[in-house]
Formats: sequence, C-alpha cells, structure tokens
Amino acid sequence: MEERKEKLLRLVIETYVKTAEPIGSQFLIETAVMDVSGATVRNEMRELEEEGLLTHPHTSAGRIPTERGYIYYMEHLLRPVSIPLHARAELKKIEEIANTKKQKTRSIAKVVASYTNSAVIVAFGDDVVYYTGIGNLFSQPEFQNFTLTVDVSAMFDECEKHIETLLERMSEKEVTSLIGSQNPLGAKCSVVGFKNQHMTLFSIFGPIRMNYAKNMSCLSYIQHMI
Repeated sequence: MEERKEKLLRLVIETYVKTAEPIGSQFLIETAVMDVSGATVRNEMRELEEEGLLTHPHTSAGRIPTERGYIYYMEHLLRPVSIPLHARAELKKIEEIANTKKQKTRSIAKVVASYTNSAVIVAFGDDVVYYTGIGNLFSQPEFQNFTLTVDVSAMFDECEKHIETLLERMSEKEVTSLIGSQNPLGAKCSVVGFKNQHMTLFSIFGPIRMNYAKNMSCLSYIQHMI
C-alpha cells in the first residue's frame, strides 16, 4: 500500500479508537499533515473502503475500520507506546511484595485492567480462570448494545470452555492478537495476550475498537513478570 494511504488508514483507526465516532473526510483534510487536495483524500478513503479496510456504518458520512483494516494496522502500522511511570511503579511494587506467583499475576492483572480500561483474563493452566476489569469493559460505548452485553456476559460465565483454544493460539515468544472472527471468545470483540512455559495465559479482552498499540505494549512490558 502507498505510504499516503497507510497514513490515512492509521489516522482513521487511531482517531476512531479514541472517539468511537465515524471519521469523515473533512476531519482528515483538516488534520492530516499531507500536501494533498481534499479530492485526493476523499478518493483514497473510497479506495480504502473498496479494499475492505474501511466501511460506512449505517448512513453515516464518516467511515470506521473493518476487521480487515484492524488486522492490516496490526501487521503493518502499529507503533509501540511507552508505559507511564505511575503504571511502572505499581507493577514494580507488586513484584516486591507479592508472596506467590498466582498472587502476583492477579495483582498485575488488576493494574493492567485499570491502565488499559479493559477486562483481563488469566488462566493458570486450562482449569483455574481469573478475570478482572469487567466494569471497564462494559463502560465502553459498544456495550450500550444490550445484546452484545448479554452475549459477552454469557461468555464470561463459561470462560473456562475457551481457555484451551486460547492457549493453543497464543505464543510464548510474543504477544498475539486475535481480532474479531479470529477470537474464540466472540467475533464482536478482540483479545491480545501471551502464554508462558508453565501454560499461564495472560490476556486483555475488549471491543474490536481497542487500543492495540497501548495494550500490546503493556503486555510486552509485563511478559517477563508472569
């Protein structure tokens, strides 16, 4: 893909992640630091839609990323972000005071859930499951949809059934993303996570419109602690 179109796609995705509102061409024309005409921006937005990376929600004049668009972003456009000092300090304190590995992992999960404003699912093997941050998850705009909230609540009630599949799909070497239809926990959401050599799973669960840069960077930072 041409660099200019990639820049537009990144801007659409990262803005939509922040606002949860469709992104119009006029916003991009005013915001994008590119020496191109408004007609060029509109044409390239249309091309991104034709390529299946963006879509129109309902009758909105703006566009939002598709699942394919998020996957392209993850594979080609993602840029790591730094973990703020306050989060690092909380994590360091946990390492110093935790008595057991499970206690430490649960405490880290709470910090990560708060920092990412998401749910965190942890599994110690394929039978003991712990999760936290459900309030964070359901505060996201997507969960104004009652049906989605009910479906995800039901998933958490039977979370243990999916852990084996998640463990199979996660890597020990790097953080893995399972977006939309790739996600065994539900096609309307995404999960990013990793496993360790002891088959402990640590993952962040959220809407497809999650902050992948922030979440992936956070997991990379804490991976050696689990």
